[in-house]
Amino acid sequence: MTSTVRPFTRLTMLIKRHLHARSIRAQLALGLAFGLVPCLALGFYVTQQYTKSRVLTLTENRLQAEAELISFGLSQWGRGVSRLVHTIAVTPAFRTGRIAEIQTVLDRVASEDSDRLWRFWSASSQPKLLASAGGIISSEMKRSAEKHQFTRSYYQAALRGASTYQTVISRTTGKPCLNVAQPVFTEASFTRVKFQETGRAMAAERLMRQPIRTDLSGVLVLCIPLEQIGFDTGLVDLFKDEKIPTLNGNNSHDFLHNPKGFNSAIVLVSNSGQLLFPDVRNQKSSIPLIADLKSSSLTGLYEFAHQSMSGREGFVTLSANDQRYFAFSSKVDSAWSLILLLNDRAVTGSVNAIARVQAFVGLVTLLLALFIVVLRSRSLSRPLSIAGSALKRISTGDFDVLMPPARDDEIGGLLTNVQITANRLKSYLNEVTSFAVTQKQIDTAKSIQKDFLLARLPVSPDYDVAAFSRPALEIGADWYDMVDLGDYVIFLVADVCDKGVPSALYMSVFRSLIRSKLIEHSFDSSDSVSPANVMRAAIEQTNNYMAANQNESMMFATVFVAVVNKLTGVAEYICAGHESPVLIGDGSVQSLDQVSGPAIGLFEGASYQPSRLQLNRGDALVIYSDGLVDARSPDDVGWGHERLLEVLPRLSYEKSEQLLESVVSVVDEYMDGSDQFDDLTVMVFRWTGH
Repeated sequence: MTSTVRPFTRLTMLIKRHLHARSIRAQLALGLAFGLVPCLALGFYVTQQYTKSRVLTLTENRLQAEAELISFGLSQWGRGVSRLVHTIAVTPAFRTGRIAEIQTVLDRVASEDSDRLWRFWSASSQPKLLASAGGIISSEMKRSAEKHQFTRSYYQAALRGASTYQTVISRTTGKPCLNVAQPVFTEASFTRVKFQETGRAMAAERLMRQPIRTDLSGVLVLCIPLEQIGFDTGLVDLFKDEKIPTLNGNNSHDFLHNPKGFNSAIVLVSNSGQLLFPDVRNQKSSIPLIADLKSSSLTGLYEFAHQSMSGREGFVTLSANDQRYFAFSSKVDSAWSLILLLNDRAVTGSVNAIARVQAFVGLVTLLLALFIVVLRSRSLSRPLSIAGSALKRISTGDFDVLMPPARDDEIGGLLTNVQITANRLKSYLNEVTSFAVTQKQIDTAKSIQKDFLLARLPVSPDYDVAAFSRPALEIGADWYDMVDLGDYVIFLVADVCDKGVPSALYMSVFRSLIRSKLIEHSFDSSDSVSPANVMRAAIEQTNNYMAANQNESMMFATVFVAVVNKLTGVAEYICAGHESPVLIGDGSVQSLDQVSGPAIGLFEGASYQPSRLQLNRGDALVIYSDGLVDARSPDDVGWGHERLLEVLPRLSYEKSEQLLESVVSVVDEYMDGSDQFDDLTVMVFRWTGH
C-alpha cells in the first residue's frame, strides 16, 4: 500500500509545484479547468455507455425483426419452389413419360429462369438422363452423371417416394447446388407434398429399408446453383430494401477469414450441418459445412452455429481481429436455421461520430469558457490589486489613499470599504493624538483615586479586617475607609450613585468631607463625647453641605458607617440608604435591616439615628455595595441578597481575608465572564476582643 501512496503523493506535489497559480486569473482558469474537465469527461463517458447500451438493445431488436423477415421470405420461397416442382411432376407428359413433351416443358420453364437447372431421370437401378434444361451438358458429363446417379441419396429417397432437398455437387456442372428431387408417379396425385431435407427424411422414414416403388415414371430434379441462391430467393433485392439497411449482401467466399473483417453476412445452417451463404456471389466448388467455421477468425461462431442447428434462437456478441460482431439466430423451417452477422461498427459508427462531435463541442466549450473567465477576471483582479496596494499603504501608516469610483457589485463594495477604513483610521489617528492628554489625565485620576483607598488597613489584636474594591469602568465610585481612634475603631463602606468619571469626582468630595469630620475628634473611653454622636455629626454635616451646594447635579451617596468599642465589642452604626450588612455569629447569619436615614446629599436637614449592636468574640460583619448583589450571570439574572444569605453559612474561614476571598470567588463564578454590572466593594470586620 505504501508503494502505491508514495507515487500518488509525488504526483500531487509535482502538480502543485508546476501548476501553482499566483494570480486570480490563473487560479480561476485552472479551477474552472479542473472542475469542468472531470465533469465533461464523466458526462461524456456516461452518455457513451448509455448510448451504446441503447444501440445494443435496438440492434438486437432490429436483427430479430430482419431475421423474421428473411425467414418468412425464405419459407415462402421454399413453398413456391416445392409447388412448382410438384405441379410439373403431376402433368400428364411426366406421368406417361412422353420425353419430347417433357423436354418442351423443361425448356419453357428454364427460359423463365435460366439459372435454374432442370433434370428428368428414369426411375431404375441404372438411371438415364431422359431430359434436361439449363446449362450445357457434354456427353462425358452425361455419362458420369448417369454412372453415379443411383448412389445419390436424394435419388434413392425419390425411388422410395420421398420428396427431398439437399445441397450437392452437380455431376453435370461440377458446382454445388441446392437439389430439389420429386418422384413422378404414374398415377396423378394432387395431395400437397411435403419436402424434407434428404438426410433428415432418410433417417426419420428409414427409407433405405423400404422397397423401390414400381409406380414411378421418373424423378424430376431441380438444381439451383448456390452462387445464385441470393438472386433466386430474392434476398439480393431484399438487401437493397430500406427495411433492412443494416445488411449489404456483398461478401466474398472467404469473408469469414478476411482479417479486415466484414460489415454483415447471412448464413443458413441445415440440420445436417450444411451451410448456405445467400449473400456470396462467387462461391467455392465444394459444399460448405459447419465444421469449416472452426477455422474462422470469428471466435465462437462455430459454437453458436452448432446451437442453431438444434433450432435454438438467441443473440450473442462475437469478436474477431479486434472487431466485434452481433450474431442473431432464427428458425426458418424444420430443417434450416438462419444466422445474421453484423459488425458493430455498422451501428456504432454514427454513435462514434456523435461522440467525436460531442468531444469537439465539449473541448470548444471548455476553451471558450476559459477564454471568457480569463477575460472577465481582468475586471476582478485589477480592482483587487488596487485594493491590495491600498491595504499595504495603510499597514505602513499611510492613510492618504484614494480608491477609484466604486462599482455596484461586491468588488465595488470592497473598494468602498477599503476607502472607509482608510478614512476612519486617519480620523482615529487624529482622535488618538488629540486625546492623548485626556487619557493621561484619566490615568492620573485613577492613580489619585487609588490613593483614596487605604493601601494598608489598621491592625489591632482586638479586630481582624479585610477589604476589596473593583470598579466596573476605568474609575470607580465606591470606596471604603477605616480610622483607628484609641479605644474605638470607625469603618465605612459607601457608594456614589451611577459610575464612571463624574461619580468618581463626587466620591472624592464625599470621602474627604466624612473623613475630615471623623478625625476632628480623638477620643477614648473616658471622654464625655459619645462616639455615636461624632459619627452622626459627620454624616449629617456632610449631607447638609452636599444637599445645599451640589443639589443641581442630584448626586448622592449611600453610606454604612460603624464605630466599635475595641474593649467591649459594642458597635453603633448608621445605615444611610445603603445595602443591609450581614452579621455572622454562632453559626447563624443576620441581616442588619435598620435604616438610619436617607442617602446623603439629597435632603438638607435630614436626621440620622444610630443603631446599637453587641458583638461577641469572633462575630463578623460583612459590609458591601450594591455591585455585589447586582452581579449578573450570562443570562442577565442578578445574584441577589438571598443568595448571599445562603452562601455565607457554608463558607469556612479563620481570617477575614479568607471569608472575603470566598465571597468574591463565588460571585465571579456566578458571573462566568459576564461584564461587571456595577462597582463592587466588600469589607469583612471581625471583633476578636483581646
